[in-house]
Amino acid sequence: MIIGSFPIGKFSHPGRKNEIKPHEIDFFFGGEKNLLWRLMGDTFEKKLKTKDAIVELLREKKLGIGDVIRSCKRHNGGGSDKDLLEIEWNTDLLSEIHKHKIKRVYFTGKGVEKWFRKLFPESALEMVNLISPSAQSARALGRNPDFIAWRRKNPTLPVYDFVLISYKKAFHRS
Repeated sequence: MIIGSFPIGKFSHPGRKNEIKPHEIDFFFGGEKNLLWRLMGDTFEKKLKTKDAIVELLREKKLGIGDVIRSCKRHNGGGSDKDLLEIEWNTDLLSEIHKHKIKRVYFTGKGVEKWFRKLFPESALEMVNLISPSAQSARALGRNPDFIAWRRKNPTLPVYDFVLISYKKAFHRS
């Protein structure tokens, strides 16, 4: 199961649905700046341009998707997890994981993993922390020792290539 935090405002607030651009997908991680579906498509060599294509891939790979937060408000409508207020946690998440016999969860960032572990400290699931697919995460990679070593060997390749390699490793394990 892939676990994120909470969708940005235009995907989670009914009054803002009109802000969704034609090339965006009204689904988890569907914003134009979020790289999850591009990364997943490249990881599994699929074109994921529509919600139907994404759902088909999730079914084919037996992957669920959910958020650790059920509802919240945002400070000034910001898109960062730091802007989340009045958080209601998704306490049903673990029962859904057990119901579907999920053994491994993939977090879309360290903050999501931290929240999950705080909510469910007794969980014995295999937990994989992905590099965040958000546009802002590339800035934080400069402090990542693995990225620094990779960058020394690959000074001209785009940062996206490093992130893709990490997704392929995470999803192509047995």
